[in-house]
Amino acid sequence: MSIQKNQGTTVENIDEIDSFVADMASLCMNEPYSDVEFLVEGQRLPGHRLVLATRSEYFRALLYGGLAESNQREVRLEVPLEAFKLILGYLYSGKMTLSTLDVDTIIDVLDLAHLYGLQVVESGIGKYLQQNLSVSNVCTILDVARRNNLNQRAEECLNFIDNNGFDIVKHDSFAQLPKESLEELLRRDKLWALEIDIFRAVCKWRDNHPSEDFKTVAALVRLPLLTVQQLVQEVRPSGIYELEQILDAIGQADTGKNLPYRVGLLPGEDVASGNHLARRFQDELNYTVFELRNLFAINLIEFICEYTPFNRIMTIEVHVSCDQTHWNCVGSKSPHGNATHNFTFEERPVRYIRVGAVPSGSIHSVSSLTAMYKK
Repeated sequence: MSIQKNQGTTVENIDEIDSFVADMASLCMNEPYSDVEFLVEGQRLPGHRLVLATRSEYFRALLYGGLAESNQREVRLEVPLEAFKLILGYLYSGKMTLSTLDVDTIIDVLDLAHLYGLQVVESGIGKYLQQNLSVSNVCTILDVARRNNLNQRAEECLNFIDNNGFDIVKHDSFAQLPKESLEELLRRDKLWALEIDIFRAVCKWRDNHPSEDFKTVAALVRLPLLTVQQLVQEVRPSGIYELEQILDAIGQADTGKNLPYRVGLLPGEDVASGNHLARRFQDELNYTVFELRNLFAINLIEFICEYTPFNRIMTIEVHVSCDQTHWNCVGSKSPHGNATHNFTFEERPVRYIRVGAVPSGSIHSVSSLTAMYKK
């Protein structure tokens, strides 16, 4: 106990908050003075009506609101035992340690906190989950967020899945998603994964949900993004799609127009350098080509090229492509010394960027190139 004095004479405060909290916490699930017992998964957990009703509107209504439980010593609850114990511990002590809990238990606690209207617990768990999102738990957390209408948490999960799609679609938890959540993800243009991996994950989901209507899920696989080899050797033998659908997909891929690409969106980040750049090389036209590791949504390219008047460069052109088969020119300029050349264009999916001169194709050196999506 701490006693606060003023100039050594007058007592102003008595502070015994730590021992008070400890005494209150000691009552949790202890028999002395208890006046109610909760029956949860076959266990009897003693409680104190006054404490619980003071701490929670849910228990106030349950224990004093005129319901049948108001006059019963025993109250049966259909809730997860471990999560309910943690909730009781919080109501008596005002504390809950999350770092020692596995994700399944945390999810159960979040469900109960939502049911009991414990907004502080909901908010705290939400922030903890957001800080600890991983490939292995994000699908489970998304499902819980959707069930409990936690829109901000759900959006955080969706963004995480978008940026880590390559690994997530291969994880077992992806094939365990409820149909509504799976379809929500498959509709996203920013789900950043190879379409063949998405197709395989969808097949695995079908095996795990044999009673679900699979047609609407299968329709969300973007067949034109698959190679002819993948369509012929893997998709067709699955029997999921009609031959006409497969032929249509091959025809659309051949034209390279209006393909339903899935792309990464990294606002303000240079995707033509660092970890995002796969390689740089010269193609058969002697253009300098930058290959990115994945498809990105891009609307800005700028670069510096070194040249001499003897190169006879009339115009510099920049082309972009998803597959090196279909190229689109996004800009051309006459060079002005070793200046920075800037090209802004309508957002489009890009994996390959090539820079070259007309008519020669060759530029002495592209010393730097920046490509990004700029809002």
